[in-house]
Amino acid sequence: MKTKEGKTKPLGPAWWIAYGVLCGLGAAGLILLLASPRRGQPIQLIPAPTRPTSSMELEATIEITPTASPEPTLAFPININIATAEELEQLPGIGPTLAQNIVSYREIHGPFERIEQIQNVPEIGPLTFEAIMPFITVAAP
Repeated sequence: MKTKEGKTKPLGPAWWIAYGVLCGLGAAGLILLLASPRRGQPIQLIPAPTRPTSSMELEATIEITPTASPEPTLAFPININIATAEELEQLPGIGPTLAQNIVSYREIHGPFERIEQIQNVPEIGPLTFEAIMPFITVAAP
């Protein structure tokens, strides 16, 4: 910038900040444009680089310690007429609230005659029933 006397005036910090922001936005836009897939082509993911390690190094860095069993403690199928709320929580998609709803419904309405009747419990619809159907029964153990 020039003043009235024709001398060059230095640019202020606000101008440099604005210039930096615009350059950064331009660079980001260019990267996105170049990295975006062409129309009709799927996005291709590139695997992250990994450091090659020998199996001996890998075994030396991994310690195997016994932990609590993450596996279910029950055998499936679960009899929904005698199961506790804790046992019902092991079914896929069944949390503590829904398990308690099943127990409460069973106490009020009596035992289930068919597994399909579990859909009468509030908040258990066809999708939840389909997920738990292989894991439940009403037969005697």
